[in-house]
Amino acid sequence: MTNAGKFLALATCTAAIACSAALLAFREDKKEPFPFKNIADLTHTLNKDFPYIPTPVTYPFSMKAIATIEGFGVAANEWRIHEHIGTQIDAANHFIKGGMSAEKFDIKDLVVPVAVIDISARAAKDRDTELTVDDILQWEKVNGPLPENAGVFMYSGWDKKIHSPDFLGLDSSNTLHFPGISKAAATFLVAKRNIAGVGVDVVSFDPGRDRSYQSHRIILGANKWALECLANLGSIPPAGCFAFIGAPKVEGATGGLTRVIAVW
Repeated sequence: MTNAGKFLALATCTAAIACSAALLAFREDKKEPFPFKNIADLTHTLNKDFPYIPTPVTYPFSMKAIATIEGFGVAANEWRIHEHIGTQIDAANHFIKGGMSAEKFDIKDLVVPVAVIDISARAAKDRDTELTVDDILQWEKVNGPLPENAGVFMYSGWDKKIHSPDFLGLDSSNTLHFPGISKAAATFLVAKRNIAGVGVDVVSFDPGRDRSYQSHRIILGANKWALECLANLGSIPPAGCFAFIGAPKVEGATGGLTRVIAVW
């Protein structure tokens, strides 16, 4: 090797070592390339047994193969699904005539700070309990004001009942029983706080026995989103989280199956 070649090799080696050292220092300074230490899936797995509000037009999820590896060299399934089953989002047009549909959600409203308000102790004693304005104010007393453009999530512990008839709480008079967001709390959130939407770990964010869906009309009437059938809310902190909401971008949709992930 010529002297010039030796110099080039030495210079290349020195530069590589310097770059490696700089990279290691950067990674050490940043600790990890991902800026969050924790991540949680707030989504239930959908299958044929997933509960839904029984009405004359709703039905269970089903899936069948329309192509197989053996027959076509590729596998594909057909789903039979309605928009409001599984962990899912409601858009305004679900209840409001002419309201905004799901594909029109602003993406800034789908990556939001989260406030988890825990009513699980009360819900364990009273399945018809409601999230109240006082619950919100008590959360703020401990954690500070609700973040701007927040997702306000009610944690009742109901996600643990997902495979039990108690999840719906249907009684002999066909009345549903599960916790929800009170009319007063819904009004407070849209009138007094700047929220992106609400979320619950029950099948509907109105209390089960409320057949008039008052909180739906208030929240959705303000063009806020609502998430239902969330999972694992008990595993994330009450404040300091962000949620990534994978809402369906389907023209005219009133909502639909949604993947929700929390990081902190």
